[in-house]
Amino acid sequence: MRAALTAATKRWLVQGAEEILDRVKEDRDFGDQTSQLRNLVQITQEESEIAVLRNFIRYQTGRKATQKFWGLIHQDVLKILDEVGKRPDLQEDALRKAAIQQFFGYLVRHYVYLEALRKAQNQAQRAGGRP
Repeated sequence: MRAALTAATKRWLVQGAEEILDRVKEDRDFGDQTSQLRNLVQITQEESEIAVLRNFIRYQTGRKATQKFWGLIHQDVLKILDEVGKRPDLQEDALRKAAIQQFFGYLVRHYVYLEALRKAQNQAQRAGGRP
């Protein structure tokens, strides 16, 4: 049985995910990083220890291939992870794991949405620039 998070916790996680990406969506290094975020979602299926996830995110931030994207968001993502670890209502392992999984799922969903908007805007600009 999956651990059930409260509606307030879900709202907090969604809001956090959306705010992180909304702050950096105009950055030219935002690019298509869907696979990076989906990899992290998969990792959370097995791992819910915040220290391990922090280590992975720092690793991605340091890798040449992924450092531009993660450099934009890693501090804010780590802040949310730290807050998850401190919240009294998320101390039970199953609840903490559910919160982390859902947070990264919300991050992926919002990222996919923003990336689709960016691509549509680019197409519209190219189409508008044609004679």
